[in-house]
Amino acid sequence: MKTAGLGSVGRPTDRRQQTRDLVLDAALRLFSEHGYLGVRVADIAKQAGVSRATFYKHFAEREQILAELFERLLGTESEATTPDPSGLTGSESAEQQIVVVVGAAVRRMLEQEQLARFVYSLPVRHSALLRPGARTTPPVFVQVTRLLEAAAEHAEVRRDVSVALLARHVLEAMETAMRDWAEDRVEDPVGHVRMMLGLAFQGVTKR
Repeated sequence: MKTAGLGSVGRPTDRRQQTRDLVLDAALRLFSEHGYLGVRVADIAKQAGVSRATFYKHFAEREQILAELFERLLGTESEATTPDPSGLTGSESAEQQIVVVVGAAVRRMLEQEQLARFVYSLPVRHSALLRPGARTTPPVFVQVTRLLEAAAEHAEVRRDVSVALLARHVLEAMETAMRDWAEDRVEDPVGHVRMMLGLAFQGVTKR
């Protein structure tokens, strides 16, 4: 005979996450329709069907909503894997491997098109959206850094520039490409990302 109540041990946490998801979904709909600056906490709470008091139990401010939406789009460091993307044989250059990893990240983001368009239309750098703590570092950031660290060990990339700066340069190319897509300047974000990464690795001068 089962003991009453044992099956509900995890329910408070489940309900808490459900409420957070309701608020995040409501915020995304409103932000997409009216822009971030045009939406108040009261609007989000009403759209989500919760009180303002309940909103503040889960989120301290609207900026925290942005951070969690960014995390929802790109994931967290705990989801990162050692770069070994499908289709690579181990003989590819660092550039080729990074193009595959970033391209896969872009395709995953496109599965959440509304969220991706909103995040990449924000007039802020995405480093500003990262919440404190390594857990929230997006997987693609981690994977690109690991690949560049390995490339540095094999002298594939410049040694006079830190890996952190190289990674930032590559990821800003990805961010620029995604912004161009979100603002309807290009139709093919994957192809555009490849081109921007080529510029990041090879420069703009004719060789």
